[in-house]
Amino acid sequence: MLTEISYVMSPSIPKWPANPSEISYITQSLEKGDPCNASSVYHHMHNGTHVDAPKHFSKNGKGIVDIPIDDFYYSAPLVINLKKNKGELITRDDLARFQSEIMKADILCIYTGYSDLRLQDPSAYVDNFPSFSVEAAQYLRFSFPFLKAIALDVISVDNAITGPSKGFPVHKAFLECLSEQDPRTLLLFEDVNLKKMTEIQEHIKAICAFPVRWESAEAAPVGMVVIS
Repeated sequence: MLTEISYVMSPSIPKWPANPSEISYITQSLEKGDPCNASSVYHHMHNGTHVDAPKHFSKNGKGIVDIPIDDFYYSAPLVINLKKNKGELITRDDLARFQSEIMKADILCIYTGYSDLRLQDPSAYVDNFPSFSVEAAQYLRFSFPFLKAIALDVISVDNAITGPSKGFPVHKAFLECLSEQDPRTLLLFEDVNLKKMTEIQEHIKAICAFPVRWESAEAAPVGMVVIS
């Protein structure tokens, strides 16, 4: 069975407050006598369900076109329920409780439950949502060699209020290349519909999260699908 966990794109989707909005418009229409229906979109790479590559916060990091396609396929996914309220942090201690399970995973999907507000109250969904502590990000990056990616059910791993003023430390903890000798980073999937995963977690076999690659880009929209 296939379960889609990417959200549908539209001009009205919740987004990081400083991001430009999505725009879509009709360029040709059968109703107007054109030979076909055709449309164009303006898309911001960090709106909707997307993946951040290291280049997003690292001068020497890989862009979205530089990452092997195998890195977007996950044969050992793990979803954990880690309920968090407004402004709460995902901590190292939270994650350490699942250490033995995470050790076997190639993608860690964290369902905070805050995404329930995405349809109910979009403005609250993008306001002071749960996010990672820097220590938690470092713990995941350096303690689990099999792990390739993190997926989260909110719009960013950094808090919308404190992230910008502090220079987005959580993104950097996950993505910044420390040296040529230690290039390992983790991909970040944000704004993912992980509630669907919690409903089928006993049967999950794999996740495909293939990006739409754009030359020189630091991120990409993804079609994210669970195989169960």
